[in-house]
Amino acid sequence: MKLHRFLFFVFMLSVLTSIPLSNAVAASITLSPTANKNLSGSSAGSLSALDTIDHATFMVFKTPGKIYKGYRTYRVPASMPPESLTSLKVKVSYRGLPAGSQTWTWYAYNWSAQSWTKIGTNQGAKKNVWKTFVFKVPNPQAHIQETGVVRILLQSDNAGGNASIDYEGVLVTTAYVLGNAPNIPAKCAVFPANNYWNTPVNTLSVDSRSSAWINSIGADRHFHMDFGSGLWDGGPIGIPYNVVSGSAVTKYDVDFYYPTQSDPGPYPIPNSPAREWGSDHHILVVDTDTCILYETYDMSFSGGQWSGGSGAIWDMDSNALRPDVWTSADAAGLPILAGLARYQEIVTALQQPNPSDQIIPHALRFTVNCSPDWYIWPARHQARSGSCASPVPFGARFRLKANYNISGFDPVLQVILRTMKVYGIVNADNGGPWVINGVPDERWDNVMLHKLDVLTGSNFEAVNTACMKVGANSGQANLANCP
Repeated sequence: MKLHRFLFFVFMLSVLTSIPLSNAVAASITLSPTANKNLSGSSAGSLSALDTIDHATFMVFKTPGKIYKGYRTYRVPASMPPESLTSLKVKVSYRGLPAGSQTWTWYAYNWSAQSWTKIGTNQGAKKNVWKTFVFKVPNPQAHIQETGVVRILLQSDNAGGNASIDYEGVLVTTAYVLGNAPNIPAKCAVFPANNYWNTPVNTLSVDSRSSAWINSIGADRHFHMDFGSGLWDGGPIGIPYNVVSGSAVTKYDVDFYYPTQSDPGPYPIPNSPAREWGSDHHILVVDTDTCILYETYDMSFSGGQWSGGSGAIWDMDSNALRPDVWTSADAAGLPILAGLARYQEIVTALQQPNPSDQIIPHALRFTVNCSPDWYIWPARHQARSGSCASPVPFGARFRLKANYNISGFDPVLQVILRTMKVYGIVNADNGGPWVINGVPDERWDNVMLHKLDVLTGSNFEAVNTACMKVGANSGQANLANCP
């Protein structure tokens, strides 16, 4: 159904134009034009001359007997969807006639209104002297196409002369909230203690397909912790979640493009929700009034309406699975939050006096680069991807080998490694090989987390979880049935 990021630190914390931002941190990038189209008149010079202010190289926009009119195309990266943007500016270095002799006007295309918005002119420029302008584009979201395209048009009011442009760039600013992940109250445990995710697998037998699966993913491929603090590629690192009182937030009937495999809702979504930065755009919401988990995929907001790919509603007091063959907000049809590494769990673990108890009490979610058109319990859905001899099904569970020495690692990393030994990791999505997922949090030490890159597939083994299954439609696990 979808591909997870390939070794890519990304998620999105969305901000909406109609919602004020609080505790926001701004990130900006400057875009260079990718194309120029003359509608009237002509131009000369290389488009790359507009990338930097260097008066020795520039483009000339000519008026041979008629006004000049034409536009440059820019593209905002996919990691910065339109609804996240808080500012759009155009910076120009101009030389030509002053506005009293010939007015040159810049416009930005409004994709919503399907019309051009005037953003500035050459007013204040002296004759044939370089002048730098910065024009602010109002309502930036409306001036960026859903695919990220921005168009900036230049037009003269007469045919009396040419304009030299040494630089033209689009400055895009986005905002999001950085901080520590919210705590989930104890009354809303992330699924029952006997749930599949919360059951240890350190005593289970090795699956007969273990070697084939590990070689398929890559026995010598290194692990990657896809979560952390700060920013990567313009956004925070990991998959976030929101904690709300459902009675106090607006509920939406989300418009899904996989409606037949989505729970209809409504879904409580807070103002400025924490949303995954990057391609999957997950929004996870825990309603503390009901202990219900709402998970949605590929979410976007426009015209007061949320849209998305798919959505799943989970009762965290229940072991119920999705209907068979149904997706969720995840390709495997599994809950996402249940498998994320959360820093608060590290804090709780390190408070335990016995090192053997310093552990995250559930399995961790990870991705693979090759999956088949079948799946195993408790997964409910397949999304075939890649080509390999022994593709690894969703639901497959692995653990760090018991003899792997973790004593030399920092205590925080020992908690993660111990978790991998006891609870293991679960294949939940397509993406990069051996990519472990977690929640962004400013308490993570990214340099420290990278020390886990030393792990390779050869340090792990697949386990046979079939004996744990109590029922085909239940996520309950019972180790008493295992040899």
